[in-house]
Amino acid sequence: MTSINSLLKTNKVFAACKPENIATVYETEVSGAILMNGTLNYYLNNVEELKVCPKPLFIHTDLIKGLSNDKEAIHFIAKHLQPAGIVSTKSGMIRTAKSEGLLTIMRIFLIDTSSLKNSIKHIKDSKPDAIEIMPGIAPEIVKTLREHVEQPIILGGLIWNKEHIDDAFQAGADAVSLSKEQFWDLRY
Repeated sequence: MTSINSLLKTNKVFAACKPENIATVYETEVSGAILMNGTLNYYLNNVEELKVCPKPLFIHTDLIKGLSNDKEAIHFIAKHLQPAGIVSTKSGMIRTAKSEGLLTIMRIFLIDTSSLKNSIKHIKDSKPDAIEIMPGIAPEIVKTLREHVEQPIILGGLIWNKEHIDDAFQAGADAVSLSKEQFWDLRY
């Protein structure tokens, strides 16, 4: 298994994609794909295709319909789907995924000072491999968060143009995740 830092050496752009556009990711320059949404049936019906995805695949476990957010779900994902890693907002899911040898990205939503303080506590507790901050158009928070955590910081959500991407990197973000396909071929 590779590390998040080694993925970021190839490119600092992650595709945030839905199941219906996963094939589009194969042709792009992104360093990895975060698969959003989908149902348990989708994953079971496409397991072989997902296993041969040419990009490291991260499954956003909180968004899978038909699968609980508990340890058994992670055990199932690790054994049957075998992605490079998972994305979750839940500390318990992150810890379990790490114990299964999966890479982990903790998604945090920052809406106020209290959510920032709670997020720092959860990051230190679960020790994800990277952190995805939402919304990605708030790059000023990177410097503050960097004072408290060591993990790579990914900005995601509401990144709609190249200026948002440039702002994220100028603020010190390690990567961005975005669903706008026209930016998946950018190299940073």
